[in-house]
Amino acid sequence: MRSIIQTKDVDVTYNNGKSNEFKALKGVTCEIAAREYIIFFGPSGCGKSTLLYSIFGVLEPSSGDVIVKGDSIYKYEPMDLVMYQRKTMGIMYQSFNLIPSLTVLDNVQLPLIFAGFPPSTRERTAMDLLDRFGIAHVAHKRPGLLSGGQQQRVSVARSLVNDPEILIADEPVGNLDFVSAEAVMNTLQEINMNDKKTVLLVTHDAKYLPYAHRVFYLDYGRIDRIVPNPEKRQIIKVRPGETIVTELEQLARIYPYDSPEQLRVKSIVNFLTQNLSYDQIVRLEKMTQHVIEGVLSKEQFGALMTTDYEAGGCGIKPKQAKEMTEKMYTILEQSEDVVRFRRVSRDQNTIDLARLELIKHIHKYMVEECHVELDSKLLEQLTKMVTVRVFGYITREEFHRQLRMPADEGGGGFDIYLAADLSRYLEKLIAQGVSHFQQHQEARPDATNLHAQQAKKFEDMDKGILSKLTHLFSKKKEKGDKK
Repeated sequence: MRSIIQTKDVDVTYNNGKSNEFKALKGVTCEIAAREYIIFFGPSGCGKSTLLYSIFGVLEPSSGDVIVKGDSIYKYEPMDLVMYQRKTMGIMYQSFNLIPSLTVLDNVQLPLIFAGFPPSTRERTAMDLLDRFGIAHVAHKRPGLLSGGQQQRVSVARSLVNDPEILIADEPVGNLDFVSAEAVMNTLQEINMNDKKTVLLVTHDAKYLPYAHRVFYLDYGRIDRIVPNPEKRQIIKVRPGETIVTELEQLARIYPYDSPEQLRVKSIVNFLTQNLSYDQIVRLEKMTQHVIEGVLSKEQFGALMTTDYEAGGCGIKPKQAKEMTEKMYTILEQSEDVVRFRRVSRDQNTIDLARLELIKHIHKYMVEECHVELDSKLLEQLTKMVTVRVFGYITREEFHRQLRMPADEGGGGFDIYLAADLSRYLEKLIAQGVSHFQQHQEARPDATNLHAQQAKKFEDMDKGILSKLTHLFSKKKEKGDKK
């Protein structure tokens, strides 16, 4: 997919050379593809809005370049820059920026007046957008008579009236209640998916991050990291495994309000997901949720994987479905040894022998998964490394470095690829096993707790699909029995 936006070493300095000089952006380089949904995320003052407005064409960098559709936009003549902002870009503001003396209809069609469209075309286009966003009935009212959510939908309609290729939104739901905010965010997602618009959104609220294809984390004027959303099929081609963001601690940054169980679901689904549609991924996630809860058996899960999507299944080819089912149940079963390791660590009488046996099981799984042949000395080294990692005495990065170290220095002596495979598989086992153990050690959360509320909401949402899936499986089994 071609890039529609590029920034190259962009610096933005306010009050340059003065005592209160402030560098808002420092060498920001990024690339955004057409039709991507990108979120600039970070705390107040990190530079996310500055980056957004530099791309919009109203905040010229102190140095560096902003390229949109192959053109360096700050080399445009003034009128060409205006035309770029008018035709290529659409913008939504946190404060709506509607003109209070104009009607809703006039606010929406105002950009078309400057573009020179005739009155009939302007009104028809504006009314079509108001109707699409469910606010045609307030077309002749003044903005001050509307709710916050309605005003923001007017803002959305106005931003789209010139049919721009890129829609930018600066904290668009910051002033809205939860219901209105969710409606606006769903609208932006629809615009991205159905209208194929590139969406750039600024927020400091982590609960909106799952809407994006990729999240650009900004801090102190720099892009700290770029994290692909593992639930959405990526527009830009990524290296194999890159959309598996890592494990639970990093998934939690994207889904900060999800329970540990829901994060385990995402971890497993990331492990399984290959070339599936977004709808298939969502369905697979819900089915995996029921497996982890112990509601669906392996046989039921496997059958539903190959069932048509419209009939309540995933619609995955039998060969791939079988491989994915085996993969999931293998890693869930093997992660039980991590759970047992945690449990036995509390028993001082059997700690050494029991742990050693479990560690042998765990590194055996890793070796078999990665097809590695080890001599006795190297096997002993791997046992020590796996032990300290499962204990939590070293980090994932440190474990990976030990795998790469030469064997005569106490490491594994593995090449970069094999070390990555071994490390990745162990992290999958740890992610599932440790989370499962911690979850069952904690007291049941109070009903007023935020996580409990979120979990209940998730459970309520899933009741319909669970009922449908189990009913479907029962019908298939009845047909089989008759045959």
